[in-house]
Parts: sequence; C-alpha cells; structure tokens
Amino acid sequence: MKLVFTCPETEKSFYSDKYDIVENRGVTHDLQGNKILDARVKLSETCPACGRRHVYAVAELACPFSPSENSQG
Repeated sequence: MKLVFTCPETEKSFYSDKYDIVENRGVTHDLQGNKILDARVKLSETCPACGRRHVYAVAELACPFSPSENSQG
C-alpha cells in the first residue's frame, strides 16, 4: 500500500510503498480517547525530493484513504 509522505526538507509530497513500520507500540488512545497507532514509518529508499532517508510518526502522514480533489461522491 502506498502512503503519502511530505519531505521535511523541501515540503514536496510524494507517494511511496518503500517503507518499514518501526518502533511499533501498537494501538493506544490519545487524550480525547481516540484510537491511534503509536509507531513510526521509515522510508526504505531515499526521499525522491531531497535524497535523504526520513522517519515519520504515523500521525505526521496524510491519510491515503482521503478522497482526492477530483473524485465525485
């Protein structure tokens, strides 16, 4: 599954399925009682925007299941 990433160096967004889930502490609850995945996602290849390898908290990633701007419904 491809996820949406944003390069912290250039602010450019890109899709990639080249990542690993690391530091996975499972599902926890935030202060409002919502379930969250307490993990980090590490790119397994270099970032196409800057050439570095980034690690993201799951909460920093855009949801890949959000409707696109061009979709109907």
